[in-house]
This record gives sequence, C-alpha cells and structure tokens, in this order.
Amino acid sequence: MLLLAACGGEPDVEETPTENESSENTEEVANETGNRATNNVSEDDVTEEQEIVFVPQESDIEAGLTVDNDDTLAQLNEMIEITEYSEIGLEDDVAIQYTGLFFDVEDNLQPIFMLTNKTDQSYTNIDIAVSFGSADGEMLFEEEGFHLSEEDFGVLRPYTAMPLYLRADPSQLELVEAISTTRDEVISIDYFDFETVDEEL
Repeated sequence: MLLLAACGGEPDVEETPTENESSENTEEVANETGNRATNNVSEDDVTEEQEIVFVPQESDIEAGLTVDNDDTLAQLNEMIEITEYSEIGLEDDVAIQYTGLFFDVEDNLQPIFMLTNKTDQSYTNIDIAVSFGSADGEMLFEEEGFHLSEEDFGVLRPYTAMPLYLRADPSQLELVEAISTTRDEVISIDYFDFETVDEEL
C-alpha cells in the first residue's frame, strides 16, 4: 500500500519490507498538507468506474522498458493495481507518495516515488519542490527542487500515476533504508509549476 510529490536510469532495485501543443500556466502551491487541494470527496462519491492507471516515465518507454520486461515497473504497476482508489493520491489534486523502493547502485541513490494526477488536466515540464524525511525530523529533501521535462518524464495525464526517481545524496542511504523499513515518513509538495497540455480525445 502506498503512503502519502528526476528521472534516472534503470539500475537494480533494492526493496525493503514494508519521477503536442501546450500553453504555460504557472501556479505556486503550498498548504498545510503540501498539496494543491484537500480531499473532501466521500467514499460514496467514488464510483466503481474510477481507477488510476500506472504509466512509466518517457525515459523508461524510450529505453524499451515495460511492466512486462522490467521488475521495477512491474512492482510499481502492481502497487497501483492492488491499492484502493481512495488510498492513491488526493481527489482533484496532484499528489506524491513514497513507494518504499529505491535504487542504490554505484553511489546512485534514488528513492522511487509515485506522482498521481486526480484532476482533469494534463501537466508537463513540471518544476516541483519536495520535502521528504522521517517523522522524527531527519530530512532527505527540504523543499528541494526538481525539473520533470516532457522529454524525460513525459506528460502526467488525468487519473494516472507515474514513477518519480529523485536523486539523493548517497550518504543518506541509511536514512532511506530506515524510512523504507518503518514507513514512518513525512512528505509534501511545496511548489508546483507546470505547463498544461490540451490533447484531443
């Protein structure tokens, strides 16, 4: 189950138990939850037809990686498939969640997050600032900025979830391992700047 926002290569994954025509639309966001909206939709308002679809990053797709031939993408896709709709992201919002997975190969430390879009708008060329750390206050990222380009990340379309590989200081491996084991974490989106994408259905 996911808990409650850069692109990398495809090294081995360490898993513990427990990233067409457009018009710019700039928006800064920061509230108490670190996301752009609050979830005030009751479970009764969620229909059986609603679902979140997992979509790999553009860089994964360009490398020929799919949920059928890559273990990491397969695990991430399974997380989305087995998790209740209401427990993924936030309604009418773009939200980030930590998956508990991370890359750690040759001093390349990348915790893997899921970025979920439960809005009717598509986003690309995203500038995002993220805070992420343990609940006791030891932080891996503090309002740290990342650019998610259309070329590498792709387009975050409505009701999809995409993997987000955020590079971290390799010296923080012990902290990442601890968070991945305890899942006692804090995470927020502190800034979200983007281009919108108008696509024909």
